Amino acid sequence: MLAIIKHNLGVYFMVLACLEFALIGACAKILSEDGLPSIEIMFFRNAIGTLFMLYLLRKVTIHKDGGRFFLLLFRGLAGTISLYLFFYNIAHISLGGAFAFQKISPIFITLIAFFLFKESIGLRGWLGIFIAFAGVLCIFQPFDSSLAQVDSKNALLGIVSGFFAALALISVRELRNFYPTEYIAFSFIAIGTILPFFSMLIGAFYAPSEADFFIAPFVMPSAKSWIFIGIMGVIGVLYQIHITKSYGVAKKAGIVAGVSYLDVVFSVLIGVVFDGFPSALMLLGIGAIVFGGLILVFRKL
Repeated sequence: MLAIIKHNLGVYFMVLACLEFALIGACAKILSEDGLPSIEIMFFRNAIGTLFMLYLLRKVTIHKDGGRFFLLLFRGLAGTISLYLFFYNIAHISLGGAFAFQKISPIFITLIAFFLFKESIGLRGWLGIFIAFAGVLCIFQPFDSSLAQVDSKNALLGIVSGFFAALALISVRELRNFYPTEYIAFSFIAIGTILPFFSMLIGAFYAPSEADFFIAPFVMPSAKSWIFIGIMGVIGVLYQIHITKSYGVAKKAGIVAGVSYLDVVFSVLIGVVFDGFPSALMLLGIGAIVFGGLILVFRKL
């Protein structure tokens, strides 16, 4: 029994991380309903995470030479842009829909690898892309707005969020050869704190409504909001611990990556509290995105 637990420890940590990530989304949803802009929510989430990462980095022994600073910076910027749009989606569409858009990143990873690195996709890969893309169309419904489950602005931002998440993940492949995992994570979470700070600073003087996903003024949190900011911060730290441990002890990273799609399932279940039960078309779209993404994750295993 103990041997089975040890063999699947990476999976167990990933299940915990998925639940925690969905709970972070729930906290963000509550904070947005309490009047906080998505940029401010993102700032607090990352600021608390930055403090934890600084503590963690003190214990990290560097065995790698570094040397790809601009790629490290690019990874942080790409991940931060993705997070801007992800938190905006959480505030404006269903929790499950926001998480589903994040999971289209394997489509872009596969296509970027095909066009830039000449990696073969194969029949299974094209099938995964087709199914996941069909799922996006089920949610977006660009040909019949009366059936759309998400407005065009949030659908577009969700797709762009998935694209930048893909860029961030692709850059991690190269960065792992030069930096410890903790340094790569810190580049993302630190930039994810600094940029929203300046977005709110600019928002104090200029905040166009059409760019509210990137520029917004600071809103003083209520007592209730401060409580949920604290809860979100604690869960965020636990998430960071469990996601790191999951990949660190996993026997097969691909299996763990597949299990990571559970956060969509958790977010749909938790989202019932905020958004009610999803429509059949929304569930079909989310299911297709998850299924297509899993095909892409497992196609090389």
